[in-house]
Amino acid sequence: MSQFPASGVLFANDRKQSDKQPDYTGNLEIDAETVRDLYQQMQSGGDHPKVNLVGWRKTSKSGKTFLSVKVSVMRERTQQAVTRYQAPPSNDLNDDIPF
Repeated sequence: MSQFPASGVLFANDRKQSDKQPDYTGNLEIDAETVRDLYQQMQSGGDHPKVNLVGWRKTSKSGKTFLSVKVSVMRERTQQAVTRYQAPPSNDLNDDIPF
């Protein structure tokens, strides 16, 4: 894994003059691991490779609100990764002892 994960920022577009212009603008730096994962998804027949994206609302030193975003490689949910509640094993030994 690289020292810095793929990340970026989105600032409100304070120069927006029409509804056709974006509400936010910014940049995204993609690390080598994410690029390799996107390439592998394409090589595996994926027409639309995906990444996971998360974001936090923050305020810059100048007081401007922005979204800080982080990207990580897409991990398919496997049956092992999905945790479901399972009742603990029963300790019922069918004993005739009444306590």
